[in-house]
Amino acid sequence: MKKILLALTILTSGFSFSQNEFIAYPATGKGVSSTFVTDYHALGINPANLGWQSYEKSVTMGSSEFGMSIHSDSLAKQDLRDNIWGAAKFKTLDSMSREEKMMAINGFASDFAFNWDYNMFGASYQNEKFGGIAFSIRSRATWASSFSPEFSELLFNGQFSNQFDSLQYWNGTDTVNIANYGSMSTDSSGNVIGGTANIPVPLSDIVGDSYLRLSLNREYHVGYGRKILNVDSVFTLYGGIGFKFIQGIAIMDLSNENGNLQMFSAFSPGFQIDYAAGLNSLPQQAQNFWRSSVGTGYGLDFGANMTFFNKLHVAASVTNIGSMTYTGNVFSAVDTLVVGFSREGLEDMNIANSVPEMLEGSGLFTLEDMQEYKVSLPGTLRFGASIELGKFAHIGAEIVSPFNDVPGSINGFAYGLGGDIKLAQGKIILMAGLTGGGGYDMQVPMGINFCFGEGAYEVGIASRDAVTFFVQNSPTISAAFGFARVRF
Repeated sequence: MKKILLALTILTSGFSFSQNEFIAYPATGKGVSSTFVTDYHALGINPANLGWQSYEKSVTMGSSEFGMSIHSDSLAKQDLRDNIWGAAKFKTLDSMSREEKMMAINGFASDFAFNWDYNMFGASYQNEKFGGIAFSIRSRATWASSFSPEFSELLFNGQFSNQFDSLQYWNGTDTVNIANYGSMSTDSSGNVIGGTANIPVPLSDIVGDSYLRLSLNREYHVGYGRKILNVDSVFTLYGGIGFKFIQGIAIMDLSNENGNLQMFSAFSPGFQIDYAAGLNSLPQQAQNFWRSSVGTGYGLDFGANMTFFNKLHVAASVTNIGSMTYTGNVFSAVDTLVVGFSREGLEDMNIANSVPEMLEGSGLFTLEDMQEYKVSLPGTLRFGASIELGKFAHIGAEIVSPFNDVPGSINGFAYGLGGDIKLAQGKIILMAGLTGGGGYDMQVPMGINFCFGEGAYEVGIASRDAVTFFVQNSPTISAAFGFARVRF
């Protein structure tokens, strides 16, 4: 079965705060970012921060920085965690019983979130008179879903779902109809061709209150910030603006409000989805990392940063103001009766594989061509404040709020409290904080960063929720890492 999102295939080997600071891993460990990040890390958070330097070096460059977060109720159950890690290690689910598989699968289907960010390259130049300019190339994937029990059961059990009371069975010489029963042996189930509902129901009834919002984008981001006003050492005002060009690699938005089923999707031909004949789909391409885009968009960021007495910092920013327009492989779904299904359902816990179960020619959805699909970017409003305590500590707070509810949006109001402590003359930086909101329980970010040569080389690791590594029943796994940041 095809693997849909390159970033999501990690589920077979072992998903959110979108638009947060996963790439800026030094901020991930604090849980706050508005007044902390500078250089190219400020892109997408607050471009005004490009106006000041954290080290007396003009150029900052970095690559191979990534962050990810996975949230699922299944991860809070220790017996399932043990089985999941075992399945990941041995690349098989054979060690799990049927009941354990279904428990894990349905746990992943309900309230499941994933965020993955990768900084391919970033660079910035900053000095006192010019200000700062930065550029970065990033990839970002987000997934947020919750499937109703009926929809989940149909996706994972396929033609053996309880929705179908009859099965088309090949007995060796002919195809016959038999009753659908749960105790069928593995050998016998291999002869089943499809399932049929004698009393079919609309797909919208099965989908129920399910939703699925996913996006995968490649972003080319540039920003500029500088000092606007300076009143001795009493008050300094910085301003900044950012612009990004976005290539849309994949998007899917499924909702069902009051029985009104809506689904829009656009996937790069590199994902090799086998659409039904007659649809105006693009020719399939090789499944390589640099997949072609099916949409483009533009976004703007605006930010301001005020410093009082060189110690107190207050910042505000509006980011991701713009839209995406998809023109390739754009389809919508039509609500139809679910009469039959001829797929075996998901074979593992990689929930990304539910996408072909829905969209392919033999899938659940009946698709219609669309010329284009336009959607707003997940705009974000961010406020933050912090205070420096000498040269050894910096603590602050931040609130983040979404502008809209689209794929990639933060799931509601979020907040953070945190900071860092510098040890060994700034060579070791310990980070910690508290975060909440955005659809998540209280989390405890932590991290450590090492800076050598007065900031010439930087390496660190952080987690959005370090509790994961100490508490067995945590539903979240999060990590951010960077090892190739240099300044000169």
